[in-house]
Amino acid sequence: MKHISLSSIAASLLAALALSGCQNGSSEKGLTVKCHNGRFQGMVEPNGVLAFKGIPYALPPVGELRWKAPQPAPESDELFQAKEFGNSAVQPYSETELASARTRHEDCLTLNIWTKDINTTGKPVMLWIHGGSYAFGGSSDPLYDGKYIVEANPDVVLVTINYRVNLMGFIDFSHVPGGEAFPDAPYLGILDQQMAMRWVKENIENFGGDPDNVTIFGESAGGGSVSLHLVAKGSEGLFKRAIAMSGTLILSFSQADYDRLDTAEALLRLTGSKNMDDLMKLSNEEILEVIEKDSGRVGTEGFSTLGNINNHPLRDDSRSIIPSDPFKALAEGASKDVDLIIGTTSEEMKYWTYLYYLTGEDGIQNYNDVFMTAKEEEMRQKFGKDAHLVDDFLKMVQVDQDEISAKFPKIWERTELETEMIFRMPALMMANDHVAAGGKGRTYMYYFGKGFSKESGLEWVGAGHACELTYAFNNLVFEKGGPYDPALTKKFSTAFANFARTGDPSQKGIEWSTYSPDGVNTMVIGKDCSMSMQETPRKAQADMLLPHCQNFYIKK
Repeated sequence: MKHISLSSIAASLLAALALSGCQNGSSEKGLTVKCHNGRFQGMVEPNGVLAFKGIPYALPPVGELRWKAPQPAPESDELFQAKEFGNSAVQPYSETELASARTRHEDCLTLNIWTKDINTTGKPVMLWIHGGSYAFGGSSDPLYDGKYIVEANPDVVLVTINYRVNLMGFIDFSHVPGGEAFPDAPYLGILDQQMAMRWVKENIENFGGDPDNVTIFGESAGGGSVSLHLVAKGSEGLFKRAIAMSGTLILSFSQADYDRLDTAEALLRLTGSKNMDDLMKLSNEEILEVIEKDSGRVGTEGFSTLGNINNHPLRDDSRSIIPSDPFKALAEGASKDVDLIIGTTSEEMKYWTYLYYLTGEDGIQNYNDVFMTAKEEEMRQKFGKDAHLVDDFLKMVQVDQDEISAKFPKIWERTELETEMIFRMPALMMANDHVAAGGKGRTYMYYFGKGFSKESGLEWVGAGHACELTYAFNNLVFEKGGPYDPALTKKFSTAFANFARTGDPSQKGIEWSTYSPDGVNTMVIGKDCSMSMQETPRKAQADMLLPHCQNFYIKK
């Protein structure tokens, strides 16, 4: 997810006042926590929440460890200052990805912890996995600031993590000479996340957290990551609950996808490399340079294959920790005892339309005429004998026509089709499969329809991708001119915190029922900021598409 550009937070520390409120003492020594790989000295945020930032959870994946599975951080008694975020992962710079403004380096495997105090134990832990299309983002983004959740929920410990993204975290070298020595390269970011979870399992008790009550949550590629951990080898037992926001099991690649996109071949070509030995000799700066040069092109496959969004974890029974058919693995009970919330926004794809609108008329013309047209045709091919469903759906959709659709015909109808097929249908499939597994894990679904306000100037973006993030993080830093309602922010973030506590997101006055394939099964967040249980939204559309989706996403 590349979120809409936001102002940076002016993070000033009122040291004397804040430290006086620390329950563990009034000195910085009292803010030091012993972990297996060092002693970490944190800080007190202006709102009194304790913060420990930039903690390494693995060895830096540099030198001989480049494109290799993460290695555990070694035992240490060294004292570290944990008051600043670590490096962001290697990625292109983007004004809409605030984490990319920080130093971008391979040495990026760090995490951050917010807790009200370090004397109370047994607190539920919420571990955030950021989005960014597996190509962008980082935990330093001010939207993911954990102090607001913990301020409102002092009995919760909040963790955010960095992991390798882009071609450092997801690339297939199987066709490159010497590539056999790098078998984990297509899903390193997922392995990094597992390593972070293991570090939390071993050390979070020292920050007041309960290692046996961890809820992982994430949005976009973060939601995709959460979904994949439900079925991935090595993720078992590392978390108790999961929240997948606008990201599902389809955010993964088959071997055929990797072969078609030629990411590794593009890296060889653009760097003049012949084999893995040559690639290993490239400096961090040289890799950044080539990513920047090859970033931003749009074609029928989406963005460019190097430096942009076409970098997903590999699913393959013989080559990956992720099964070839993750939906089948979910239905067969891979995480049947894990409590799950899964949801989408009501107008996901309008976010990308907005991004291309910003690039000017040529940009949105290319987006509509090339990318969206190609996706429409791809759907017809995948539906095969049921290709008529695409046209039936486009005729069914009723959208308000405006000056944009007047210039770019069918853009809003196609946008809704993409929203359904890329986001909501796979989310419904996951919910159905999790219920079908028949375990002890509860299943909940939401549908977020509160969009941007007139004051923001983004009203036509509606409830686009990522619009619910500020609500989830109880983060009203950007409320001026934005879409954010303080009352809804409190209710939505409280639902997530309650889920982390007990596995039930209900709260006073808002009963959140478990999901079932039929009946009243979805928590709908309305344009008026209401929260109520309703029947499957856009049910006619879902009834039309869902029965035909089982073989649509995963090639047999």
